[in-house]
Amino acid sequence: MMNRNNNPVLPNMPEPDAEVLDIMKSLVSSDYNTQEEKDFFAANIAVKRVKKGMFLLKEGEAIKASYHLFKGCVREYYYKDGEEKTVAFYTAGESLTDGGNNLNRVPSIVNWECVSECIVSVFPFEVEYEMYKRFPRLESMCRVEVEKQYSNYKSAVNQFLSSSPMERYEHLISTRPELFQLVPLYHIASYLGIKPESLSRIRGRMRSSAPTK
Repeated sequence: MMNRNNNPVLPNMPEPDAEVLDIMKSLVSSDYNTQEEKDFFAANIAVKRVKKGMFLLKEGEAIKASYHLFKGCVREYYYKDGEEKTVAFYTAGESLTDGGNNLNRVPSIVNWECVSECIVSVFPFEVEYEMYKRFPRLESMCRVEVEKQYSNYKSAVNQFLSSSPMERYEHLISTRPELFQLVPLYHIASYLGIKPESLSRIRGRMRSSAPTK
């Protein structure tokens, strides 16, 4: 598969600013982690500020790292019949990983695009494997988090399949209102499985039916 967007994929970043430095310090100051674990994080995990429009991953590439999002929003999408199909949004506190495809270096079928300025930690798989080898308890913790995120994803898919576009929109605005401050409405329309004009009509109906004060 060929990359269809010329925006860069996580190029070399400038020196960390104060906000990034604070996040880096937080990774190595947790009371939960041992000093050996903190030293490992400090030596192996980078924290980067990524500009809006840049990519963490592009279609056709092998996934080489996991990412944890501290700020901003990343959109996951793929192409079908020449159109972008948005399948997920990731916001602060969530992680982006490969689902096991890194073992065989399977080319990705999705893109991870920063739809706002983001701050992410970059966790190369080689580092991840070494961490699990040296600190088995962290592997158990990470597995629990991955299973939790997968469960949330399954719930979102089930909700999507069993609801109308209006119900999907109402559910999204009630459960993830922050997306409407971070993401253009045409991307939200794609995520809901409708055209932007259909989303405009849904929003208009909701405004007209809202009780007046």
